[in-house]
Amino acid sequence: MQLKRSHTMKRASEFAMVRSEGQSEAGRFLILSTAPLPKAGEHSRFGIITTKRIGHAVVRNLLRRRVREILRAHGDAVATGLYVVIVVRNRAAMTDYAGLEKDFLKLLARRQKSLNSTPPHA
Repeated sequence: MQLKRSHTMKRASEFAMVRSEGQSEAGRFLILSTAPLPKAGEHSRFGIITTKRIGHAVVRNLLRRRVREILRAHGDAVATGLYVVIVVRNRAAMTDYAGLEKDFLKLLARRQKSLNSTPPHA
């Protein structure tokens, strides 16, 4: 999957809505939060949060690049019609790409499992 500009989140209000109203799964290196898009058929939109607690700009940018590459490789597995926010945790600075990828896939499997088991709203 190619991450196009239309597949990314830029507005702080979107991030805040997903973090407050969405559901989250926490892993060792990442936190995956999801919330439904207003229009169900739209392609999922992704956002990445890296705070200054992780490290200086070089470290944060490296982690963002790794997460974007993981999304390019595995983003098609994410259900359509979702806002997806990935929060990179402090520990992620001490792992490599394979560790982040493994954590993302584990969180995605848990998230998909809970989405499939949740009854639709009336």
